Amino acid sequence: ELHYIKNNNKYIEIGASTPLIELESYIEKYYPDFTKILKRYGSPQIRNVATVAGNIATASPIGDTLPLLLSLDAKIVLKSIKKTKIVSLNDFFIDYRKTKLKKGQFISSIRIPLFPKNIFKAYKISKRFDDDISSICASFNIEIINKKIKSIRIAYGGMASIPKRAKHCEKILLNHTITESIISKAEESLEKDFRPISDTRASKSYRIEIAKNL
Repeated sequence: ELHYIKNNNKYIEIGASTPLIELESYIEKYYPDFTKILKRYGSPQIRNVATVAGNIATASPIGDTLPLLLSLDAKIVLKSIKKTKIVSLNDFFIDYRKTKLKKGQFISSIRIPLFPKNIFKAYKISKRFDDDISSICASFNIEIINKKIKSIRIAYGGMASIPKRAKHCEKILLNHTITESIISKAEESLEKDFRPISDTRASKSYRIEIAKNL
């Protein structure tokens, strides 16, 4: 019963047991970059069984779909025996691999809003192109009207203990035209948003540098 993809023109709803391989082909029409990232998620064998709900519940800071869903302002439908609750993914991650999912609740579905007029971009940086864990993943959802940024959501994976929005960076870019000086300020502001760590996949300085470049 949780294996479905529905679309009501406002959002795409994905049942929690829908494999990624189905989402990969479905979402390409709306967000080609989402498909681009999914094609690099594990292997086809994994994508035939893995789900977005699993990626969310695992709450890994380097879960590939998570920055994308954050920048798209996705909601998750949580169910228990008696209640249904809709939660913004932005509020779902508490700490490293900790979420607001309570005992007796399960993720029933994920709702991805449709922004047909927005620019949506997503990038994955890893040592190998295929079948590798991200060093950094970045996602951008931007609405531009009359050359001004009217709304913007930027999210990164691999830059903190949770997948996280770059709120300071968003604030600097909002209501501005894109100029070199604004981009430069936005780059610097990422140092306020994130304090990445060094690990086997990338050093702290590499992560912050790549985040700025993206």
